Amino acid sequence: MINKLLIPLLLILLAQPFTLAAKERVRMAVLAFDDPVKVRQRWQPTVDYLNQHLPQHQLVLVALRPHQVDRLVENQAFDFFIGNAVKTLQLKQRHGTSQLLTLKPLNGRNPALAVGSAVVMRANHQVDDWRALQSLQIVSVGQQAFGGFIAFWREIDQHGLSPLSDFPYLKFIGYPQSKLLHSVISGSADAAIVPTCLLESMEASNLIAKGELTVVLQQSSDSPCATSTQLYPYSALSALGHAEQALARQVTRLLLDLHPQDDAAVTGRYGGWTVPVDNREVYALLKDIQLWPFDLELTDFWPELLPYLAAIAALALLAYLHHLRVRALVTRRTAQLRQEIDDHRLTQENLEQQQRGFYKAQRVLLTGEMASGIAHELNQPLASIRYLTQGCQYRLESEVINKDELHQGLQRVGEQTERARQIIQKLRDFCAHNSEATAVDMVELVKDTLTLMAPDCRHNSCHIDLEYDQKTLIIQGDPTLLKQVLVNLMRNGMEAMQDQPKAERKLKVSLTSDTSWLTLKVQDKGPQISQEKLARLFLPFESDKPQGLGLGMTICKRIIEEHQGQIEACSCPQGLTLICRLPLRKAS
Repeated sequence: MINKLLIPLLLILLAQPFTLAAKERVRMAVLAFDDPVKVRQRWQPTVDYLNQHLPQHQLVLVALRPHQVDRLVENQAFDFFIGNAVKTLQLKQRHGTSQLLTLKPLNGRNPALAVGSAVVMRANHQVDDWRALQSLQIVSVGQQAFGGFIAFWREIDQHGLSPLSDFPYLKFIGYPQSKLLHSVISGSADAAIVPTCLLESMEASNLIAKGELTVVLQQSSDSPCATSTQLYPYSALSALGHAEQALARQVTRLLLDLHPQDDAAVTGRYGGWTVPVDNREVYALLKDIQLWPFDLELTDFWPELLPYLAAIAALALLAYLHHLRVRALVTRRTAQLRQEIDDHRLTQENLEQQQRGFYKAQRVLLTGEMASGIAHELNQPLASIRYLTQGCQYRLESEVINKDELHQGLQRVGEQTERARQIIQKLRDFCAHNSEATAVDMVELVKDTLTLMAPDCRHNSCHIDLEYDQKTLIIQGDPTLLKQVLVNLMRNGMEAMQDQPKAERKLKVSLTSDTSWLTLKVQDKGPQISQEKLARLFLPFESDKPQGLGLGMTICKRIIEEHQGQIEACSCPQGLTLICRLPLRKAS
């Protein structure tokens, strides 16, 4: 008999754990501005009530701070949410939650007009204008308190004020709400921003003396409690999109069946649940204070943002250190490049100075090569001077002195002396003149060079013909160096014709031009040269002269190229033609 009774009992006991284990766990989150422990104590009876009537589900209560709600809702960490109208609206807009019910306040108040702000001061202090609060010490729980600060914010915003900039003595001292009223009683604050009905509730519970505090700036309403602002809907229950619809219907039905006398309602301090009320005023509130649709207080996120901010700061520091390193490397390399540029400039200046000295030395050598012709040219004025002076001396020794003849003789001595001076001066200018770039009339420069070369031409029995366009041929260049090129080319032509009969020693110099270039040609009548010699004509130290250095044509090529020009040689059946092309100076 005992065995027959024990077997069913054991079966029931064994089956019970499996039944409990088979229940699906469902999380119900509650927004917690106060201590989470107190929040759980308030709402646990409601969750227990639901669990008693849900055979297949086990609800688990979770108290969450505002920033925790935003993070966990992304991960679908809970299925139902109980919170104020502001947070309910934000979840609906961002995550598509569905509002199921609205909480009924105590004392039969309208759930659509249940939440607002009351500005509480000591009874012996009164204000009748919102701007009068600016100079007062005001306390509030926090910026995210809907039934306190947020409703107050919209009210002063409608009066053209900002709570954070126009109220310098506003402080947020946190929960519990009763601390705000005690601060006003103790005199540490002039006014407190509290939820509507908090003052009346504490007076009814004898937590503060009746009549010691009062609500200022009161607005008329149907609420039994005094309010300083417009009233808004009470807290609400919402279901997330992933919650089971059947479960949501069961929860809704069970909560609607709650009565104000039930333990869950008494402990939860509410009068039951009703269908969702109109929340358009909550939309309007958030838009008016420009919080739509953002979170209301970033300080709540500070503990979780701190590691990210620290990482960003570390990266910024590393980037700054890298920037300093790169800047130091760039500065050092810039200094090195600047030094290299200075060294290169100095080297270039030294090379140019040496090149000018080299050009001058070559002009001196040319002067030496022309010395015999110049000496012969000087013999004529010197001989004339000697004969003229002897004639003057004879006339002075005669008994009759003819002053006119003496004067005429001395005048001719002066003319021959000037002629000798000009020959020497031209030679001296060619040899020692400093180089400088200027506008050069090539026709005049060639004529001047022919004058300089005239003694050498006569000495070598060479005739020079000049042909040129009847127009001004101006280039930009150094006249001394250009004259050096002409002297080199003419002397090479004359030396090439030394073995020719004197009647055939003719040198032709021509100047022509097109739109942009001037062409100078020097053509001799000497023997034809081979292509091999023509290819090596402008190479240094290549010369057929016994005493030649082989640098004349190399110098000519370098000078012409310095003037952005070109030089080339063309072999003819009789003689050689040297062609120089130089850019004409552009008209200014």
